[in-house]
Amino acid sequence: MTEEQAKVNLLNLDGNGGFSRIDAKPFWPTYAAKSDAEVYRCPLCRDTGWRIGEDGAYPCDCRREKQLAARKQAAGLQPALISHTFEAFRLDYYSDFLTDPEGRTYRQLAENAYQACRTFVADVLNDKHPRGLFFQGEVGRGKTFLAAAVINALIEQGGEGLFTVVPDLLDSLRYSYDPESETSEQALMTRVRQSPVLVLDDLGSHNYSEWTKNRMYALLNYRLNHNLPVIITSNLDLEQLKDILGLRVVSRIVECCDFYLLCADKDNRLKVRAEAK
Repeated sequence: MTEEQAKVNLLNLDGNGGFSRIDAKPFWPTYAAKSDAEVYRCPLCRDTGWRIGEDGAYPCDCRREKQLAARKQAAGLQPALISHTFEAFRLDYYSDFLTDPEGRTYRQLAENAYQACRTFVADVLNDKHPRGLFFQGEVGRGKTFLAAAVINALIEQGGEGLFTVVPDLLDSLRYSYDPESETSEQALMTRVRQSPVLVLDDLGSHNYSEWTKNRMYALLNYRLNHNLPVIITSNLDLEQLKDILGLRVVSRIVECCDFYLLCADKDNRLKVRAEAK
């Protein structure tokens, strides 16, 4: 047996035909013990959702986080929208010297919209019935961000709301007539009609038939009559929406919403990407 062969064995023959231990390196690998942080998503409770204290078991913080995540998902907030919070809203993305036709700086416009959202959330949580909010501006000006921030804030503070993208909602309503659909139009309409707070994101970005116009009118009219606020975002102004949706729909929007313009020198999403590089 060569020296190399001896090094990979723990036992070897002695001179009398028996076995004796030799000074050899073990051939099996060694592993360092992993910490709880490496094994569990939550090392504090080891993914059980409960922690043990002097007075017994109590819920871990991660349990509430999971419940919040589930409620936000049920409210229509996709993963990309979860990070849209008031704390993350960047007022510094809006110019202090560029102005709209009325002389308001882009920063002032953003501050007005931001404060309106904070006030809206406070009013809803205090069982008031605030007017809705209508955010208008070009793509990437923060409209969807603020609308999602409202729903995030409501859910985090025990409230309720529903975030919908209008083209997706209308497609779902149309698909509800398909024989393979598991959801009826009535069920979909009931949900958006009766949600305590409803976001209609990207209104006007769709091909509107008389059928879809009637659905939008019925939805807005119901919410107006039942004092249920709606938050609307659109790339279009009211005159453009009137050409697309008709006077009846726009009149309901005017009656139930306060209007906020958002302007920026360029798409805020491009600014975020530039900072990430």
